[in-house]
Amino acid sequence: MPRRGINWAVEVLKRIRGLDFPAKKEDIKERLKDLYYYGIPATKILDEVEKDVFNSPAELLHELAEAIKKLEERGELPRVTGRRGINWAVEVLKRIRGLDFPVKKEQLKERLAGLKWQGLDIEKILDEIPKEEFNSPAELLHELAEAIRRLEERGEVQAA
Repeated sequence: MPRRGINWAVEVLKRIRGLDFPAKKEDIKERLKDLYYYGIPATKILDEVEKDVFNSPAELLHELAEAIKKLEERGELPRVTGRRGINWAVEVLKRIRGLDFPVKKEQLKERLAGLKWQGLDIEKILDEIPKEEFNSPAELLHELAEAIRRLEERGEVQAA
């Protein structure tokens, strides 16, 4: 399942929209209570995280990716490459921190310069997106995931 990590990260961001950070684990659990990752409830994944407070959405996604890694290592979750997508989404969020949305594609290209997905420059992925402006980080991650899907379908990048 290509891009699952990115799409899952987008879903997490959608569900926590409007939540003030720093945010408590219990508040996040409430928002993610019916979300699953490869059949594992997001609440179980959050139980793997030692932190009780998260300072930003990027920190939350990072901790979720680390928790998924722990579950994989214990054999409670099949080893999947989707975590790579989550980590990549975290890197995108870190690099755009401080940008005011809506944001223009050209501003994103400057902030994300040097970032690659499977060896492909972010500029090529952004050029695959017809929009010139993005209203939220979740919308940006969704559009990036869709652009990567199109590039995979054309064989320009290998599926994750």
